[in-house]
Amino acid sequence: MDDTKSANVALVIETMYQVAANPDSWQQLIGALADAGDLQDMPPEAVADMARSQDVARLTARPEDGPTPAGRNDIGWIVLSSRRKVLAANNLAREMMAQGLGWLTIGAELGFNDPGNAETLTRALAQARAQASGQTILRLDRGEDDGPCFAYVAPARALPGVADAAAIELADDDQAYALIFPAVEETGKLWSSIRDSFGLTPAELRLARKLRDGRSLKEAADELDVSVNTLRNQLRAIFDKMGLKRQSDLIRALTQLSSVASAIEIQSPGMIPLASADAPPVVAITLPDGRRLAYRDYGDPAGRPVLIFHEGLGSSLLPPGAQGLARELGLRLICAERPGFGQSDPSPDYSFDSVAEDMVELCDQLGLAEIRIGAILSGAPSALQTAIRLGPRAASVLLCSGRPPRPVSQAHNKNPLTLFRSRIESNPWVIETLYAILRLRMSTQLVERIVRGSVGGSPGDAAYFDENAHVAGYIATYVGEALARTSRGAADEVKAFRRARNLTVADLTCPLEVWHGDQDVFAPLADLLDYLGDKPREVRVVPGIGHLMALKHWDEVLRRAAA
Repeated sequence: MDDTKSANVALVIETMYQVAANPDSWQQLIGALADAGDLQDMPPEAVADMARSQDVARLTARPEDGPTPAGRNDIGWIVLSSRRKVLAANNLAREMMAQGLGWLTIGAELGFNDPGNAETLTRALAQARAQASGQTILRLDRGEDDGPCFAYVAPARALPGVADAAAIELADDDQAYALIFPAVEETGKLWSSIRDSFGLTPAELRLARKLRDGRSLKEAADELDVSVNTLRNQLRAIFDKMGLKRQSDLIRALTQLSSVASAIEIQSPGMIPLASADAPPVVAITLPDGRRLAYRDYGDPAGRPVLIFHEGLGSSLLPPGAQGLARELGLRLICAERPGFGQSDPSPDYSFDSVAEDMVELCDQLGLAEIRIGAILSGAPSALQTAIRLGPRAASVLLCSGRPPRPVSQAHNKNPLTLFRSRIESNPWVIETLYAILRLRMSTQLVERIVRGSVGGSPGDAAYFDENAHVAGYIATYVGEALARTSRGAADEVKAFRRARNLTVADLTCPLEVWHGDQDVFAPLADLLDYLGDKPREVRVVPGIGHLMALKHWDEVLRRAAA
């Protein structure tokens, strides 16, 4: 290798070390790749150095006091053996125990100041083992002044990375569970777990939601169209079932529990529920070559089927509310995780056409005759190829913010994500290591910083992101799911985009509709329309939004699919 190329590779590797140690420096990689030029193949001497950058990420993700995984400092956790002995714990859990609950010692049984809490934990563990979801919520007493503390119980292996702290012990103890405490107050969706753990009725859950959102009983009564006395009776029932005495304790409990709801990823044979409380479980089919293809099945099982293609760093986790709205609209939404994403096995030869072959097999095994297709962002090429392969079985295709397999045409486009994407496509030898680092360092805070740094070209995206605090958590959750087992699929798809630049939609026969934000600088509409030619039957340009269009207008997208 000549001296110039060697220097360019060294610059990229040095920058990868910086990104591994501090993901906030990811934009520096844009400049390094620009200086490196177009290097298609990874130089053999760079292989070991690239592997070391992943080691840097592992080391910097874990503080000196123990192997706490990235993104788990916002909760406290204790890994318990089947005999309730403490296998591992982080400092936040130690602090929670010290605040009126009891004590913990590695290798010893968890100790409580109130003996009743030990019995409560035993019952919660038994309940969790008996439930399909494998998780439950328990209330622990801390005395009259402090009020009760609520926590989750879930299989230890359900928390990505946390089980690493007790990996040796867990190898011989599949029944190990984690006791998970909230450490910060955030909002989230935990209503399914609340219902299952305490037996709240739908009416009681509706009231709890209203109170958690800051409504008074009078305001909640007006919104729910019931009397205040009815709500008082429901509130007393909630107190009795959850062991509470004051409305302030209920609000605090709901706030605390929400901070760990999205951290749990339950796993059980053949089924991996639940990344969020209203998402169905992940299930899977076996493809003819023996690979596993995972998917979620939302809405009405007898409804009109819609095959959804997730975004480029996504999973089968659709936006909150998809389950209920799909059922209301009479839709069956099937969102499959493409090969190497989420719980799906990688493909030995990833291409948009091979993805389409897998999706047709999924439709065949599910017995779907007429199928509508929807795609978000980088899911567009796979969706179009699937529609072509399905032929007359494909009823229609709707692309939301679709990205074609073409380079972004705007040379003046300075959007960081646009530059980042185009330059890693030119240097595919960087991709797998980069996504492996992202997998190790993933957190809601990192996602928030990346998104905020990339929406500068779209005032509508920036405003929507600022006004909807839950969006960062949702994105972090589906990115975390996408990379849960491997970063292979995400890397393979970026390479597929580069290889597929001669791909066409000439053989598409079903109606095609396009929805696109007018401020989308990451995937400009002009590029998509140039790729599609005269195929779109309708193009809807949504004003005041960019690349987050599908999130902001998700309800409208589903209603259009049902129309």
